Amino acid sequence: MLAAAKKAGVLGGLAVASGLGTVAYCEPDSKYFDPEALERGAKALREINQSPYAKKVFEQIKAQEATKQAELKAKEAEFKAEAEKASIQHERVRWEEQRKAMQQDSQQKAQLAQYQDELARKRAEAEHEKQRARNAELVALQDESHRRQEAERAQIAAQIEAERRATEAYKAGLEKEVQRERALAEAEGRTAERRANADLYRSELAQKLEEERRRLVEGINTVFGNLGAAAAGLLGDRDRLLAAVGGASLLALGVYGAREGTRVAGKAVDRWFGTPRLVRETSRRPLLGLRAAPGSKSAEAVRRDFSDIVLEPRLQDHVRALAAVTANTKRHGAPFRHMLFYGPPGTGKTLAAKRLARTSGLDYAILSGGDVAPLGGGAVTQIHDTFDWAERSGKGLLLFIDEADAFLSRRGAGMSEGMRGALNAMLFRTGDQSRDFVVVLATNRPADLDPAVIDRMDEALEFALPAAGERRRILDIYFDRYILKAGTAQGGAGAGSNTGVFARLGAWFRGRGDVDRIAVKGVDGALLDEAAAATEGFSGRELAKFMASVQAAVYGSKDAVLDAPMFRRLLDMKVGEHAQRRAFMAPEL
Repeated sequence: MLAAAKKAGVLGGLAVASGLGTVAYCEPDSKYFDPEALERGAKALREINQSPYAKKVFEQIKAQEATKQAELKAKEAEFKAEAEKASIQHERVRWEEQRKAMQQDSQQKAQLAQYQDELARKRAEAEHEKQRARNAELVALQDESHRRQEAERAQIAAQIEAERRATEAYKAGLEKEVQRERALAEAEGRTAERRANADLYRSELAQKLEEERRRLVEGINTVFGNLGAAAAGLLGDRDRLLAAVGGASLLALGVYGAREGTRVAGKAVDRWFGTPRLVRETSRRPLLGLRAAPGSKSAEAVRRDFSDIVLEPRLQDHVRALAAVTANTKRHGAPFRHMLFYGPPGTGKTLAAKRLARTSGLDYAILSGGDVAPLGGGAVTQIHDTFDWAERSGKGLLLFIDEADAFLSRRGAGMSEGMRGALNAMLFRTGDQSRDFVVVLATNRPADLDPAVIDRMDEALEFALPAAGERRRILDIYFDRYILKAGTAQGGAGAGSNTGVFARLGAWFRGRGDVDRIAVKGVDGALLDEAAAATEGFSGRELAKFMASVQAAVYGSKDAVLDAPMFRRLLDMKVGEHAQRRAFMAPEL
């Protein structure tokens, strides 16, 4: 029966009837529903139900069904395990791909950063080359502008000289013409007068000639008579003859010796005690034993007083250290160190050089580079004379050359032979270290100096424009000197020649012969702080001139009173003048 049921299920389908329902299996390839299979299945079921083995068959069928369900569950578990494995593998692959992607991304970023660095480096190199090219072009333009200005200046000087010569020639011609006309008029007058009195002049002339002839004959006779008697007496006495000849020889020798001795002594005095033509100012005195005037500071006090010099703190310390080094150098007989001071005008280069010389115990001499160019070929001799004079200083000498770029500029095709010779003379005298003098060059344009000149400088100090703190100290010094101590002996001495002029001018305006003290109202430290902040870009010289102008304005007023409105008005005026001056200098800057 079981075999028949299986056979019926295989051929036509199997129908199972139970309490849960009926399930029919059909061949998958059949296109139409076959009812005979159901009939055969129902028939098989009836046979199974009628069979005594029906219960076993159903149990066996259930067992087979449970086995199939267990197999299906095992396969499902295997499928799930495979799916889990596949999922894990998929995650592993995904994470591996993500790691590779991140690694590639980091590599790409590193390559991109390296490429950007390379581009930045190349860009910086290109910018540097462009900047160098621009600097070279700027230097060339500045040189061309300097040469053009020199040519224009020379052309203008030549035109002025030609016009002056033409004017002098025209004036000389006029004067000559006037003199000729005057001489002709006087000659015609004298001729007319002589023609009118010809007879009278003739008789007077005849009488004068006769009288002169008679006197001349008598004088000749007398002289020759005396000479004959003296010669006869002298030739007759041998001792008198020898004494006369010896006296005449000694007299001639004395006259010649005195003349030559005076000339040689004059040259020696001029050499040892004279000042060279190039030196504008010097503290060196030709005579020894001079003492300070009564009431003046002692030499040691002057040498060590730095209170009136306001520089940037580090620069001031450097200058003090150089003064000490220079003093010790002279004391131990070591060679001096040459220096270069550069910076804008009016920043204290000359003042620092003077005080450096005094503090170190040296004499100082100030030269200007602009005085060398007009000398032409004679500049070489003057420079050598100046250095020879410096080497004869017993204390040692600080030779300060202001505007050094005027004759120590770079050598080029446009340089004259005189300037080239002056530069070579300067290089020759400063080629070796000296124990007799120290050279300090000052310039506003250090880039214009010849490289050989810069190479001979052992120290280079930049004197920049004063900052706000330095400007405040400078204003305090000159406010005390020009305002608070104006009219006193100390104020007059410290203020210089301008103070006396302003004081006398103010006294003349007020109709008095004396100089009054200045009354200060409302000008305090806060106002000076305001002035220090407003004078950004001012040099020390400009600040001194500002205070001098304040003093002049006060002395020009009625009551010699300085108040805050007047001070602010003058401050605004000077700030405007400074801005205008900067605008004038803008093309050069």
